[in-house]
Amino acid sequence: MNSPAETPRAPAPRPVVSSESVARLPRWPLWLLCAAYVLPGFVGRDPWTGDGQTFGVAWQIAQGHSSWLEPTLWGHAVSGGWIAYWLGALALKAFAGWFGAPTATRLPFMLLLAACLGQVWHAANQLALRDEAQPVQPAFGEPIARKDYARAMADGALLSLLACLGLLVRGHETTPALVQLAGVCSLLLGLALLPRRAARASAALGLGLLALAFGGAPWLALFAALLVALLLPAPALRGSRGVAAFTLSLCIAGCAAVLWHLHGATEARVPTLASAEHLLGVLAWFLWPAWPLACWAVWRWRASLGAWHVLAPLALGLLCLFSAFLSRSGSAPLLLVLPAAAVLGSLALPVMRRGSLAALDWFALMFFSLLAFVVWLLWIALLTGEPAHPAANIARLAPGYHAHLRPIPLLVALMATGAWAAVAAWRAGRHRHPIWKGMVLSAGGVTLVWVLVGTLWLPVLDYASSYRPLGEQVGRALREHGAGPEPRVQTLGLNPSQQGLLGYWSGAHFVPGAWPESWRTPYVLTLTRGDGLPWPVRGKVLWTGHRPGENDELLRLWRRDDAQR
Repeated sequence: MNSPAETPRAPAPRPVVSSESVARLPRWPLWLLCAAYVLPGFVGRDPWTGDGQTFGVAWQIAQGHSSWLEPTLWGHAVSGGWIAYWLGALALKAFAGWFGAPTATRLPFMLLLAACLGQVWHAANQLALRDEAQPVQPAFGEPIARKDYARAMADGALLSLLACLGLLVRGHETTPALVQLAGVCSLLLGLALLPRRAARASAALGLGLLALAFGGAPWLALFAALLVALLLPAPALRGSRGVAAFTLSLCIAGCAAVLWHLHGATEARVPTLASAEHLLGVLAWFLWPAWPLACWAVWRWRASLGAWHVLAPLALGLLCLFSAFLSRSGSAPLLLVLPAAAVLGSLALPVMRRGSLAALDWFALMFFSLLAFVVWLLWIALLTGEPAHPAANIARLAPGYHAHLRPIPLLVALMATGAWAAVAAWRAGRHRHPIWKGMVLSAGGVTLVWVLVGTLWLPVLDYASSYRPLGEQVGRALREHGAGPEPRVQTLGLNPSQQGLLGYWSGAHFVPGAWPESWRTPYVLTLTRGDGLPWPVRGKVLWTGHRPGENDELLRLWRRDDAQR
């Protein structure tokens, strides 16, 4: 009788699929879906509060008012995110004459989001090509091609990422978080390539670590480098360890140097019970629908947790989730969990029951159809005044806005709605569907709502969120009261985003804070919130204003009586 140590280990279970399950997803609908997801939110609007700091710093660098190696906003150092500022400044210098400064600054971030989608697809494809990830070949019938199965799994991972609700807004902002997301996607691709193509994997890993280090997440870069170093002895890596270890040694040294320089920029914190509960609550919708699929995949593949196609995304996802709990940036770091969650979620698609996939499809169909109906209804109310109750609510939130019918956005919205109806009809058919079928409605529904908001609702959202009118009014008030070109204005109560946007649109030179030089400025711009008392400025109020529907944030422009000249 064999001892327990001599008992042969049972092979890990692999999925059982049919040849119809690896049917090819046509490339043109997939490319069209990705374009429809990426473009809205980046084009046709001014910078909003979420984009203000990056835009302001990039504009300062492009104008020569800030150093490339020490990015500042009105002379004050900004924490981390150097790559985001560099990309924005380069694009602004190159394309501002063609597209205008706001749109030009967003061009590299648009490409970053597209790169993230491509990297997740290729990472899932490389992981699914591994022997232990492949399905059981049918005893009878047509054999399943390795590349066809890997491509179907990659399509499922990409659709899972597009379906995640947390990527919508965060992924379309010009912030360092998008650079960090690209870095994590590069790490995921490097891990997927590591067992097969060591040189390319090392390049992807090094690029990802440097993107995190210079993108505002040096702690995560250092932890990720250590994680990959710990994974190098895995049996799946064999001959790739030498090149990867050399690259990682350089990256660890570089990340450590950057971390030493930025040690106060992204300090970690000990999470409290309240903050952990809040983050878990946000995580439930932020990672939907990838997180239940990822959890199910880990359970069904529990016998293969040591296999590289499960171990690599799981380890990276847990690391990003751990860093999110330690971060001081609220729910924003959860964005970095999405790539690994999407790849893990794709592993659940070939092993899920039909009933579970059908329930997920019905939820997506009902939820996004209802949401699209609400968007259309509110747009009709905004345009015609009927129904009266929604129209009154919109008028209260965006007072003074007058809607106009725009033919091209309306045509795009109608085409997106028709495409959604066609996809829903196809999914409701009784014929067999491929592996990626379970994510089509979720990804298509998210994209539909995003396109509708980005076409029908973008003008009113831009009207309520843009700082252009306020900045232009501040600049006009300064000129009317005798201020020269680029007048010096002290700011009190304004955050960096507001300083960057109002400074750009007004043409003034802001002096933030209460440091000694600010008391020599003849003008002061203050922001008070709610019922708070105005800042103690001795002088005359030249102008007051606020954004539409935000009466609790009141801006005042003062001319000082006590300025030291």
